[in-house]
Amino acid sequence: MNVPRCGPGRIIPGEDAGWPSGAMTSPPDPRSFCSVNPQTRERLTDIGICVAIAAYSLPAMHDPSVNDPRATLVGPLLLPVLLAPVFIRRGHPLGAAALFFGACVVSGIPTFAQFRLVAAVPVGVLVAYAVATRCRGRRAAAGLALVLGGLLFVGATESVIHGLRGAGSMAAFVVPICLAVWGAGLLVASRVRAANELAARSDQLRRQREATAALAVEIDRERLAADLDTAVRSRLERIVQLSSADAEPGRDQARFSEIESLGRESLDRMRSLLGLLRADQRGARAPRPTLEQLDALLADARSGGRVVDLEVVGDRRSLPVGVELAAYRTVQHALAAIVGVRDDHATVRVQYLPDRLELEVRGRQSPGAAASAALLAARERIVVVGGSFSTETPSPGGRVVRAWLPAPLHA
Repeated sequence: MNVPRCGPGRIIPGEDAGWPSGAMTSPPDPRSFCSVNPQTRERLTDIGICVAIAAYSLPAMHDPSVNDPRATLVGPLLLPVLLAPVFIRRGHPLGAAALFFGACVVSGIPTFAQFRLVAAVPVGVLVAYAVATRCRGRRAAAGLALVLGGLLFVGATESVIHGLRGAGSMAAFVVPICLAVWGAGLLVASRVRAANELAARSDQLRRQREATAALAVEIDRERLAADLDTAVRSRLERIVQLSSADAEPGRDQARFSEIESLGRESLDRMRSLLGLLRADQRGARAPRPTLEQLDALLADARSGGRVVDLEVVGDRRSLPVGVELAAYRTVQHALAAIVGVRDDHATVRVQYLPDRLELEVRGRQSPGAAASAALLAARERIVVVGGSFSTETPSPGGRVVRAWLPAPLHA
């Protein structure tokens, strides 16, 4: 049987991976270390480290030639106190450093001149590395100081080396090691943070590219709709004018010929533009969003770390389909042109009035041509349904987008 290997993107066969119930297949070996989840692996690793340290330390702790007879009994009983920081160093590194310092003191009971050097040094190195990789600035320095303080106390109260000379010998041995491990941990942590920031930035750029592409499609659709309106309206007005004119002898044939020509031109132009509009399968198949989906839109806007607040004034009510769509798209485009940050929130205000709907989006200006294109698309949306649209810059770097849409109470 081929044993599956651990690694990113690799699925270990099992019942949760889609194996049929009762199939004649062999499940993964439960003894395989890679079949365990990461938290359990970390716990097993810590247990293995502690068992190895205890196995190496206990014989010396029981040796009467090395320890005071009183220490040979109490010392091994206090060894778990010294090993406890290993288990909490990942979740609470600074707490582990403080616990290590206290354990170095407590583990010296009852004589404060007993052997525990081989247990304290590896535990201190592990805690120093954890503090460096999981804490920053003063917290990391404080954790290192606690670890070094605990190790120096062990050196001063050791049965093999004790007193000031023992503390000096311990300092000459462990300080360079702890500093090197601590520095390596800081380097690893900075690399991990840089990688995480790069991944977050890449994800943000990907979302921005997708939003820009969607915005470009919306702008094209709005321009096509405006072109359709301007191309057909004048011809239809001319057709209505000709058809309603009084009959004139000798002019009827020419008038009907002009009506036919205008009608054919209008149909050809409509077919051309509607064909381009239908090419956008996403817009044709997706349900038209309304203000009911506004909360989902704002949640998506906040996913990139932006801060956006929503205020709804008045009782929500059903509006004409075109107004609902125009209002939703206007807020969507306005958010593309406005940035919300931690110290300067973006706010969206929707006010239901008896005869109209008022929208206001306020925040900092978003740089780039995409913001101008978004505002152009929002303006087109509002104008098409007979509303009004405006933008203001009340303060340097600030922007306010306002729109009024006709929405009679009994429409």
